[in-house]
Amino acid sequence: MKTSRKATPSTLSRIALAVSLTLPVTAFATQGTFPHGYGVKAEGMAGVSIALPQDAVAGANNPAGMVHVGSRFDLGGAFLKVDNGAVLGGTDFNGAEDKTLYIIPQLGYNHMLDNQQSIGLSVVGNGVGTDQGGPVGPLTEPKSELQQMVSTVSYARRIDDANSLGVGLVLGYQRLRIEGPAGLGLPQGRDSSFGFGLSLGWQGQVTPELALGATWSSKVRMGKMDEFKGLLAEQGDLDIPEHYGIGAAWTRGATTVAADVMRIKWADVASLGNAGVAIAPGAPGANDGPGFGWHNQTVWRVGVAHAVSDSLTLRAGYSHGTQILDSQSTFLGILAPAANRKHWTLGATVAVAPKMELSLAYARSPKETVRGDGPGPNNGTDLYMGQHWLSASLAIHFD
Repeated sequence: MKTSRKATPSTLSRIALAVSLTLPVTAFATQGTFPHGYGVKAEGMAGVSIALPQDAVAGANNPAGMVHVGSRFDLGGAFLKVDNGAVLGGTDFNGAEDKTLYIIPQLGYNHMLDNQQSIGLSVVGNGVGTDQGGPVGPLTEPKSELQQMVSTVSYARRIDDANSLGVGLVLGYQRLRIEGPAGLGLPQGRDSSFGFGLSLGWQGQVTPELALGATWSSKVRMGKMDEFKGLLAEQGDLDIPEHYGIGAAWTRGATTVAADVMRIKWADVASLGNAGVAIAPGAPGANDGPGFGWHNQTVWRVGVAHAVSDSLTLRAGYSHGTQILDSQSTFLGILAPAANRKHWTLGATVAVAPKMELSLAYARSPKETVRGDGPGPNNGTDLYMGQHWLSASLAIHFD
């Protein structure tokens, strides 16, 4: 009699690490260093996902949702066109960034151990960056790329007919490239680091039509990057922030309306949250040295999905986040001008075979500007960003 080998959590951990090392990790965020959503179906609903798992990337949103998506494999990617830059002393420094397309990969695999349990792997990309294309004040051709690949190895279990719980081991890998600070006598170059974190989730079907969810992800504590120990706070430390949220999904007939509220603790990562140049008390690289001055952020997301037929589902959504940039600390933001907060989205899924589906999503984030009014070089340094996002994924069901 033949026996089949089932993936174990330790096996998935090794796979996650391998995937993090081999996938391209170019990623440019739409909210801080995070994209507006994980999973193409969620992206079409402005990122709504905490109480509405729709694919095997759901483990990156709420690990409890993986037991609801069945055995499946999802592979996708996004093309991102960015218009960002800085205005310094009345001059708009916008280099080649708005002429460039960036590719953001994602994948998910979920395996049902039985009707009550699943293990899965969800891999997504984060990041932020810019290329001003020439000198900006004392910065010599400032350019930055923060590229993060985050893999969540999840275990989910139904604890009764209405409730499920999930836990995820979060594995992070990041690469950072910074150019330009040499004009200020500060380090520049490239470095990378690994890190680990934990995620927890709950999903409950409180009525036949209403599902609720809650999720929490710890700070992913990344290793220090020695190349930037004299630039980034805490001697080159750059963690992925803690975040948590709640969600609801209401379904009647062929229509689902869902909403999330998420909190992202940017300010708890010193390199991101410390006050900027001319404000921070410490020297560059010190625990209290200059950062980007990012605030903690609350993001509201609402989306709707309608099944037109058994083979076609349409989606739309809107998300709105509080501003993370501080007008007092805009100068370092030339390297990461993440000023945009709003996203309008559309999406669709088409069944292309009995166990195969194609999903598409489009997001438009209108350009927004934060005007610098802080001391020193922060005064008059204005930052702006806007984006177009087009993503697609192919899914195979194994049920």
